Amino acid sequence: VLELKFIQEVIACTEAVQRYIKDVNVAIELGGEDSKITYFGSSLEQRMNSSCAGGTGAFIDQMATLLETDAMGLNELAKHHHVIYPIAARCGVFAKTDVQPLINEGVAKEDIAASIFQAVVNQTISVLACGKPIKGKVAFLGGPLHFLSELRQRFTETLKLKPYEIVIPAKPELFVALGASLLAQNEP
Repeated sequence: VLELKFIQEVIACTEAVQRYIKDVNVAIELGGEDSKITYFGSSLEQRMNSSCAGGTGAFIDQMATLLETDAMGLNELAKHHHVIYPIAARCGVFAKTDVQPLINEGVAKEDIAASIFQAVVNQTISVLACGKPIKGKVAFLGGPLHFLSELRQRFTETLKLKPYEIVIPAKPELFVALGASLLAQNEP
């Protein structure tokens, strides 16, 4: 109706990163229903998982419901974890078959919460990175990585990132929208 040009969200996110973040090697952007990794360097490499919501904000919301909380409640629980359990994050159905027995066995909700975040990390790394190292300066973008400090912590520990390698720009939850706005400036 508005005759606006479609801008793919990986392209939009990349535009915002290139405009507003300097010297970043990798950007990880988790959205509500997809996840993206962009490698910057001699050649740009963009990867996106959009075939299912595994390892995304929707997945986190679904898992939080199993623990009778919301995403922020899951984050608060995860702050006090002691053990990480393996949980599949490929899809909510498989994850539920891992989480429900933990609940039934009386495993601490704190441990389950942190394990859910670790599942998101594992899903993102295995499906999007596919063995390509995530190293150097890494930007954390998107709502889940902005609002959920314990999810960022799981990424930081898994990737063995030093504090100076972590980039969290202003308004990281809006980078896709920001990039779309930037690219739209060239449109009629």
